[in-house]
Amino acid sequence: MDEAKLEKAMIALQKGDGNALATIYEQMSKGVFTFILPVLHDYQLTEDVMQDTFVKAYKAIDSYEPGTNARNWILTIARNAAVSELKKRNHEISYDFSQDNHPDGVYFLGDIDSPTIALANKVLSEDEFNIVMMCAIGEYKHKEIAKFLHLPLGTVTWKYANALKKIKKALQEQEKEQYEREAERAKQLN
Repeated sequence: MDEAKLEKAMIALQKGDGNALATIYEQMSKGVFTFILPVLHDYQLTEDVMQDTFVKAYKAIDSYEPGTNARNWILTIARNAAVSELKKRNHEISYDFSQDNHPDGVYFLGDIDSPTIALANKVLSEDEFNIVMMCAIGEYKHKEIAKFLHLPLGTVTWKYANALKKIKKALQEQEKEQYEREAERAKQLN
């Protein structure tokens, strides 16, 4: 993400250039999605809240102060929209990715598809999943995540490293199980 390009688009939107919203969306949609998915645990709902975030940002653009952190301003709107959605539903949404209709556990995040997202969701804590998604897909730096999540930088770095180890171990176990199934299948055929 290009901070200068985002800032320029925010100022242009304040001046009435409706086309600037497309640039803001292009710069922030992936990050907003990966930021609120761990909160809502629902792919479709996350897409809806992401769209709502940009509508709210458009309507509130006059409250943005140029020169401040545009990304954090938009992510704050996204967080508030996600929390509002949870409150509206009057209970925390529990979403089981293994029951999703996506074939082979592949989830599409804009132009990114990753068969490991469902696995990561299963093996990681909510904090770890959120940090990994923000780093890997949202392309946020550990320092930025620490500031936004109100966590010490060392905690974010540690959780990220541990999460990657957990994912690697789970992938290796999955690979081993698949190899054993294939070996058993081959054995039965002979």
